[in-house]
Amino acid sequence: MRKGKAIRESDGKSDDLSVAWKNIKQGDKKDFAALFESGSDRLYCYGIKLVNDKELVKDSIQELFIRLYQNRHKLPEVDNPIFYLFKSLRNIMIDAIREKDKLNCLSLEELPFNVRISWDDEADFGADDSVKEKFDMVIRLLSDRQKEAIYLRFEANMSYDEIARLLSINYQSARNLIHRSIEKIRSQMDLKLFVFLFISTVK
Repeated sequence: MRKGKAIRESDGKSDDLSVAWKNIKQGDKKDFAALFESGSDRLYCYGIKLVNDKELVKDSIQELFIRLYQNRHKLPEVDNPIFYLFKSLRNIMIDAIREKDKLNCLSLEELPFNVRISWDDEADFGADDSVKEKFDMVIRLLSDRQKEAIYLRFEANMSYDEIARLLSINYQSARNLIHRSIEKIRSQMDLKLFVFLFISTVK
């Protein structure tokens, strides 16, 4: 995936995704192209954690944007387009896995959430070996859904309600999932440090 570009500027100010989404609904092709450029990398980074198949993820992203373009005038009103894109990609990939593996049913709980840690050899984000060990330990302690919830909460900035809807659980379950994840993190290291390293090093 190419490096994402920001949504085009209008009157000297960057349009946020919500404004771009409204423009796309009205047929704005430039904003659609900008959404593809700015969103593709984020979608790929999320998708490859769920499905360790680069081609399937790329094909699913292509399919997602084809559907978006074909149905652009019928797109729903959304507060957070990234949530809509993540949710749509997740559904498309699940359907693709079911078709590829001839599965009648694929439980959401069966989806992995594979994270690869990429430490910067030059800077190491200021983390010494003991911090890295604690961080790696926390990653091993967290379940796949807990890692995904932390990713959605702190990297994608999603609300509890959005996380609940994306993971197909209720609101309280989403809060509990994140709360228990945070408890596990805090039992081993500082939460802010973990979040910083998680966002910076998880690929």
